[in-house]
Amino acid sequence: MHALSRICLMVVILVSVAACRPARNPSTSVLPAQNAATSELTLESKFQKPNQARLIEKRWKNLFALKTHTISEEHDGYCPYELSAKYPEAVSTKLSVKRFNKWIKRKISADARRFRWLELRAEPRAKKERKKSLKEGLELTFYVYFSNRQLISLRLTHRVMAAGQMHPINYYETINYDLLKNRRLAARDVFRRGYLKVFSTYSRKYLKDTYEIFSDNWFNDGTAARRFNFGNWNLVPDGVLISFEDYQVSSHSFGQPELIVPYSNLTRVLRMSIARLHLGIRI
Repeated sequence: MHALSRICLMVVILVSVAACRPARNPSTSVLPAQNAATSELTLESKFQKPNQARLIEKRWKNLFALKTHTISEEHDGYCPYELSAKYPEAVSTKLSVKRFNKWIKRKISADARRFRWLELRAEPRAKKERKKSLKEGLELTFYVYFSNRQLISLRLTHRVMAAGQMHPINYYETINYDLLKNRRLAARDVFRRGYLKVFSTYSRKYLKDTYEIFSDNWFNDGTAARRFNFGNWNLVPDGVLISFEDYQVSSHSFGQPELIVPYSNLTRVLRMSIARLHLGIRI
């Protein structure tokens, strides 16, 4: 299932639900023992794996300077909502880049319209029943990882807050836009058969070596070699950056891990024309 379809499905479900509803000081004699215990604990924690996901901190060069545009609105009816959607504009006189700018603007505008429509569709029923729902919201942001003359690689984050949720949930949508063909690249354009198995094997080893994993069943299911699990990928100079969804491999408190599968691990499943033409690398 396409990433945007999953996002829309979740928003539909969430909106539909909302429309319907004093310590004692230790003695001197025990201080040495406590200090020893503290030292052991500190030493142990030093070698402990983190139990929260960390973001990729490396940054890559972007050929284009970027401007940010924002669509913002607020509705205070029976189904109140707040909407904020940001999208990039790459500064360039090249026709291919101008086409990308028009494409991304249309896409984000359509996402905003869809959210607005879902919210307002529930308004008449809520008004008839005189049941004002809690304020819901969509915050859409972007991050451009990398760009050159052939490619713009970015990720959209749809941060959704709906009635009944304890906290906002982020849904990712990754875009690898081909400036030569004036369209986004699909997995079949970039990878050969077997790439999901490579992603799965590498991800399981990397995440288990890096983090404390508390539920093997949950983790194994979220990293199985399925397109649904690896729909969020970005081409960057060092490899393919994989982004996992909230709750995909562990609980919300664990976060959304990211990792990079090096191109050296993808020699059998990466189309060489993509590597050479869009990234300027030979593997």
